[in-house]
Amino acid sequence: MDIDVVSSIPYPIDAVFTAMRDQLPALADYMPNVDKVEVLEQSEPEPGVMKLLNKWHTARTEIPAIARPFVDQSKMYWFDHATWIEAERLCRWRNEVGFMAERVDCAGATRYRAVKPDVTELHIQGRLTIDLKGLVPRLMLKKATSGVEAFVGRLIEPNFQKTAAALTRYLDAQGQGA
Repeated sequence: MDIDVVSSIPYPIDAVFTAMRDQLPALADYMPNVDKVEVLEQSEPEPGVMKLLNKWHTARTEIPAIARPFVDQSKMYWFDHATWIEAERLCRWRNEVGFMAERVDCAGATRYRAVKPDVTELHIQGRLTIDLKGLVPRLMLKKATSGVEAFVGRLIEPNFQKTAAALTRYLDAQGQGA
């Protein structure tokens, strides 16, 4: 499943980039399907490059029947491994779900671009793939894979799609004044 989301945020690029990198736990209050975000690790391996490991706790979600054998409700969270490159206004990320981590691959990049002095374009691109080989009979593999992929996509993708709105509401609440 490809992820490709482009949106505009009515704030300068510095405010947008910094808020997404440094204020994610506070921003989580404005995002759907997220109870909280915890910063577990943070390092700056070189000037202008920050590595973060965040744990996203999802809100209680109904698990579809096709996915129930593979999804443990107590592991409804994901780890976000992010590398922020300030000079490029870029974040490379890889998400690791709490359940089936070895079978779910979700990675990509988010680019920030100033389209006007007070408008920033947010472009999120990535790919989500699920591998259920060996877990389900070959005849059910395609249906089970698409069902689990759709479920995982519904956990993660709304947050990608609604990031701009959440970030705008967050910056508005901070009195950033667009």
